[in-house]
Amino acid sequence: MEGKQYSECQIQNFEDSKVAVTEKDPIMRIKQPGDEIQEGMHGCEEKTTSDTKSWSTGFLMNMESTVAEIDCVSIGVSSNDIDLSVLHPDGSSLPIMASLSEADDEESESHTWKKLGFEPTLPICLKFEDVTYKVTVKGEKTPDANKYILHGITGLVHPGEVLALMGPSGGGKTTLLNLLSGRIKLDSGTITYNNQPYSKSLKWRIGFVLQDDVAFPHLTVKETLTYAALLRLPNTLTMQQKKERATCVISELGLERCQNTVVGGTFLRGISGGERKRVCIANEILLNPSLLLLDEPTSGLDSTTALQIVKMLRNIARSGKTVVTTIHQPSSRLFSKFDKLILLGKGSSLYFGKASDAMLYFSSMGCSPLIAMNPAEFLTDLANGNIKDKSVPSDLEDKFFPRNNSLDMKHGELSQVDVHEYLVEAYAVKEAKLGKTKLIKPLLIDAEPRMKARSSTMEWGATWWDQLSILFRRGLKERRHEYFSCIRITQVFSTAIVMGLLWWRSDASSPKGLQDQAGLLFFISVFWAFFPMFTAIFTFPQERVMLAKERSVGMYRLSAYLLARMISDLPLDLILPLVFLVIVYLMAGLKSTFTAFSLTMLTVFLSVVAAQGLGLTIGAAFMDVKKASTLASVIIMTSMLSGGFFIQKVPVFMSWFGC
Repeated sequence: MEGKQYSECQIQNFEDSKVAVTEKDPIMRIKQPGDEIQEGMHGCEEKTTSDTKSWSTGFLMNMESTVAEIDCVSIGVSSNDIDLSVLHPDGSSLPIMASLSEADDEESESHTWKKLGFEPTLPICLKFEDVTYKVTVKGEKTPDANKYILHGITGLVHPGEVLALMGPSGGGKTTLLNLLSGRIKLDSGTITYNNQPYSKSLKWRIGFVLQDDVAFPHLTVKETLTYAALLRLPNTLTMQQKKERATCVISELGLERCQNTVVGGTFLRGISGGERKRVCIANEILLNPSLLLLDEPTSGLDSTTALQIVKMLRNIARSGKTVVTTIHQPSSRLFSKFDKLILLGKGSSLYFGKASDAMLYFSSMGCSPLIAMNPAEFLTDLANGNIKDKSVPSDLEDKFFPRNNSLDMKHGELSQVDVHEYLVEAYAVKEAKLGKTKLIKPLLIDAEPRMKARSSTMEWGATWWDQLSILFRRGLKERRHEYFSCIRITQVFSTAIVMGLLWWRSDASSPKGLQDQAGLLFFISVFWAFFPMFTAIFTFPQERVMLAKERSVGMYRLSAYLLARMISDLPLDLILPLVFLVIVYLMAGLKSTFTAFSLTMLTVFLSVVAAQGLGLTIGAAFMDVKKASTLASVIIMTSMLSGGFFIQKVPVFMSWFGC
C-alpha cells in the first residue's frame, strides 16, 4: 500500500512536470543539480555527432533525482539551425545542431505521398481498449488450461502518427498487430476504427506487411508491383492507370535503380534486404490504405537502412495515413522518429504515450540508467525485467529488500518477475490516475458513410477473366525459370540420349526387337510419370505462403488461381516431353509416320498431365514433402507393376487393381 501511494505521487509529479512544460515556450531548458539539458521543438529533427551523444540518451544520464525540476525557459534559435545540448555521463554539456533543412526535406517528401492515390485517403483513428488474447495449451487435459498472450492492452493512434509496438521477443507484439488487422479474433476488449468495429469493408483499407518478405523470386520488382496493381486496384481504374500507379510507387520508394532486377530468394541472388522490405511495403501502398500495419520492417537490416525505412514510414503517415509497426530494438535515431510508443513485456503494457515522454515517465519513478545507454535498449531491458546498470526505485527497494525473500540470492539482485510486476502495477496506477477515457480520447472523424460505401465497390479488384489472364501471364514468367533450368534440361537431354543409344535403330520385325521397343515405350511412360509428379509435389508447399497472403487481402478468386495454374503449366509441360520424344524417336528408329508419332506424343502428354495433377493433389493434401514423396513412390511403383509389362496374369483377388 505504501509503495502504491509512492507510485501515485511519482506519476502525479510526472504529469505536473509535463503540464509545466506545455504551458511554456516550445523550446525549454530543464535544470537539475549539476545537469543542464536543452530540448528543441517537438517534431524537429536532431542530428547528433555520435550515437552516444543523442538527446534521448543524454536525457537519461546522471539523473540524481526522480523528478525533473523545470526551472526556466530559454530560446536560442538562429535563422537556419536550433542550438540544443545533451548531457554526457561526465557532466559536460555537448551541443547538437538540428538542421531545419532536414525537417523541410521530410515535409516536402511527405507531400509527394499525397499525390500517389487517385482518391483521397480515408483517415482512420485506431483505438483499442483492454485487448486480451489467450490460446489453449496443447497437451493439457483440462479445458481451462489457457495461456494468456495479451493482458488488457490499451492504445490509440490518430491519422498522421506512427505508433511503435516495442518489447522483447515473445512479448505479444505480432499477436497484437494481427488483432488490430482483423486477421484473428480477440477474446475480450474492443478494437474500433473511427469508433466503428471491424467489418469486411475495412479489409481493403488496411495494409499488412509481414515480417517475412514473401514474394516470387524470379519476378522483377516492376513485374511484382505491376501484377499486384492489376489484381488489387479497383475495377474503376483502367489497366494503364493501374500500371501508372505501380510506376509512381516505384519512383516514390526509390526503387527505380532495381526495378528490372529479380526479387530473388534463398537460392537466387536478387535485390538487397532493404529493397525487399520496400517492395513488400510498396505492395500495400499500391492500394492507398488508410491504416498500414508492419511487423518488424527493420529486422535484419543495418541501422542506416532501417532508419531510411522508418523515415519513409513517417512520410507515409504525414500524408494522412495511420501507421502501426512493431520494432524489436531500434537505434536512438530511429527511436526518435516514432510519435507514440507501447512498451510490452510478457503480454502486459508497461507504457503507452508519446515516445519522447517514455524516458521521463520511467525516470519519474526513479528508474534511470547509470551508464550511457540507448533509450530503446534501456526500455527493452525494463520490459525484460533487467534492472542491471539502472537505478532501482526507492519504493521497489522498500517493498522487497527488507524481506529479502523475493531476491535472486545468487546474484544479489531483484528477480525479473519482481521488476515486471512492479512496472505493470505502476502503469496501472497511472491509468487509474489519468483515467482511460482521457488517455485514449480519440479525434472525432465522420467517416462511417464512406466506410460503408466502399464495401460493395471493392469486392474484387479485377473481373474473373482478368484475374485468369493476369495469373496465367504471371505463372508463365515465374515458372519458366524452374521448368527450363540448366539442371532440368541437362537431365532430360542426357536421359533421351542414353535411351537413344541403348535402343539405337531397334528392329521391330523380329520378336526380340519388338519386345525391346515395348520396353522402350514402357520406360518412356514411366519416366514421364515419375518426373512431373515429384516436381509437382514440391510446388504447392512452396506457394502456400504466397497463396495465403494474396488470398487474405482478396487479390483473386481461388477458382481463377487453380485454373490459371493448370493452364500456365500446359505449354511448359509440353515442350520438354516433345524435345525428349523427338530425340528418342529418331535415334531408336520407331515407326516413322506422323500418326504413330502423334499418338505416342498424345500418350506421353496425357501421362504428364495426370502425373502432375496427382502430384499437386498429394502435395496439397500432406503439406509435408517427406510424407508426400513416400506416398507418391508407393502409387507410382504400384501403377508400374500393374501396368501389364512385368506380369501378364494377375490373380483373381487382385484383378480389380490391374483394371
